[in-house]
Amino acid sequence: MRFTVSEPQLEEGKFASGRGQKRPSELAVSLACAKARDVGLRTRGDRIIIAADTIVVMGSTVIGKPGNKQDAGRILKLLSGKTHKVITGVCMLELPGGASRSFPVTTMVSMINMTNADIRWYIGTGEPMDKAGAYGIQGLGGQFVRKISGSYTNVVGLPIAEVIEGLRKLGLPFPCCT
Repeated sequence: MRFTVSEPQLEEGKFASGRGQKRPSELAVSLACAKARDVGLRTRGDRIIIAADTIVVMGSTVIGKPGNKQDAGRILKLLSGKTHKVITGVCMLELPGGASRSFPVTTMVSMINMTNADIRWYIGTGEPMDKAGAYGIQGLGGQFVRKISGSYTNVVGLPIAEVIEGLRKLGLPFPCCT
């Protein structure tokens, strides 16, 4: 089985208006399905498209990627010493005209208390700038994570075990087991 990566040509900002009307898990799934449909419109042949979108939720606030370094600092201060949710919406679309399956995966993440110096240093690495919640657990940001409850790969951005289960529910055995 061959895998290719296709970037959706989708303006995620237009979905931001849905943040107030949808539960965070519904928003993440909606964004993932919009990405899958967008890629599907430009795809030919038999394919399975797997799309995902990850958001961070602190209380009732949905947090995406920081807009700039100041925003990254604000987000990291908000998360410091607290527990938040990481929600990844997953959408699988079988082409042409096949079945689809979508679902959210939620992981609870507890952060240590970060000092202002910690936050300045981390922002200086550049790592937080393209990540929901302004940190990457799989990189330097992992040192600020006290504990997680749930899927580690979900926090990275694609909940692998749940994707395999989803493929199986679509009747598509995962390549390791065929």
